[in-house]
Amino acid sequence: MSSDRVYDWLAYHARYNGDLPACVDLGTGRRFTYTQINDRSARLATGLAAEHDVGKGDRVAIIAANSTDFYELMFACWKLGAIFVPLNWRLHPVEIAALLAHGEPKVLFCDEEYASLAEGWEQGAMLIRRAGSNSDYEKLIAGHGSETVMPELAGDDLNCLLYTSGTTGRPKGVAYNYRMTHNTVLCAALHAGMSRDSVSLTYAPLFHTAGLNGAGTPLFHYGGCLYVMPRWDAEKCLSYLVDAEMGITHCIGVPTHYLMMSELPEFESARFPTLVCLGVGSAPVSMQLLRTWEAKGVALAQSYGLTECFSVTLTPPHRAREMLGSAGQPMMHVELQVGDDQGKELPPGEVGEIQLRGPGVTPGYWRDPELTAASRVNSWFRTGDGARMDEDGTLFMVDRIKDMFISGGENVYPTEIENVIVKMPAVSMAGVIGVPDSKWGEVGMALVLPRKGRRVTAGEVLEQCRANLARYKIPKQVKIVSELPISPQGKLQKTELRRLYAGSEG
Repeated sequence: MSSDRVYDWLAYHARYNGDLPACVDLGTGRRFTYTQINDRSARLATGLAAEHDVGKGDRVAIIAANSTDFYELMFACWKLGAIFVPLNWRLHPVEIAALLAHGEPKVLFCDEEYASLAEGWEQGAMLIRRAGSNSDYEKLIAGHGSETVMPELAGDDLNCLLYTSGTTGRPKGVAYNYRMTHNTVLCAALHAGMSRDSVSLTYAPLFHTAGLNGAGTPLFHYGGCLYVMPRWDAEKCLSYLVDAEMGITHCIGVPTHYLMMSELPEFESARFPTLVCLGVGSAPVSMQLLRTWEAKGVALAQSYGLTECFSVTLTPPHRAREMLGSAGQPMMHVELQVGDDQGKELPPGEVGEIQLRGPGVTPGYWRDPELTAASRVNSWFRTGDGARMDEDGTLFMVDRIKDMFISGGENVYPTEIENVIVKMPAVSMAGVIGVPDSKWGEVGMALVLPRKGRRVTAGEVLEQCRANLARYKIPKQVKIVSELPISPQGKLQKTELRRLYAGSEG
């Protein structure tokens, strides 16, 4: 028997810790112990196998709002050796059709409100999720026993397929295997202090790796309790984090989430009595935002990861204040270098691409050997993210390589400019893109969103930039805007900014 064999987490905790709370659905108020969620997940697995012939290697997809059902279904898939495929409900029906054709699930669960997204799909069974016992989902659980037995599975077996958040181009499905999942579980304990006593809150969309894996999946391995928000709500999230009775210890979000909470009137008097690790990632974080939370006694633990490798770097909670502004240091089970296009490591301090190796890296892209091959150089996985590393191995994010632009022969990284602009008290967010220029090739354009009730002018923004940036980095254009395009994950959408303001899809 291989030491890499996969075991049934829920069955274990149902046997030894069955009465402990496993998860709470904040949308419906439903609460489940480990005995209850294991029973529901096993019945769901039995139903999928009996009625739809789902087995090892088959795909099961879902288009739905966040709920504890996501995890029930994920573990039901794992009990069968099937592959869990959560899909983005914000996509266009044409895009959903492309993903379904690419992933070829045998079964698709769909919230009633999103059923129209998959109307033309006829290659498998579509089961509707709705409130009440007449839901196809609940009928499948109620109509079957819990006698399913997990097949023999090993680390190389696939367990999940996550589609990246981009909405243009061909589908890019990131394959997950059990070895990747095990790596995430180890890192959650080693670097974020997760244990059986942990209580996590997740609110990012569960079709995204941060929502599904950040504060969620590892909790079920350790036997902790997970609270699931149906959707992001700044006021509710802040109220949960300060609630000593709920006892939230772990949470992960993106800078936009923490910015929105910090702008609420309630934030001024907020206290966070039970937090152990409040993680932030997916996008660069401004020093202004870090200091705003630090003043409340909360050092945001910056992290870096991506769909293709979730657990890469983290600022340890006990060192978050001293490492303010960095993305932390590499986690134990990952190799990281800042390299060039040939996969050669660059000296400390030089800006290059983050390149990775290790058990947490995806084995490849679903049914796309060309893309899989292109993502590797000299045995390293290429992330497309720019950074520099100091002598101590601390990583400092610079920008997406594709977001960098060249002005007069000089590399310009938009995040650096954005960080300067958001230090202004009247500014909520800023996005900088490169736009064509006949003299310099490209120049910067800054899109600036004022804080509610505040006013800022283009001239004031330029004055701030002149006082803090080299001349070639100063935007040549500044536009004050009433909104900025934000993805479901809370990240600023640079592709959409370029489409709107630079006439480019790039």
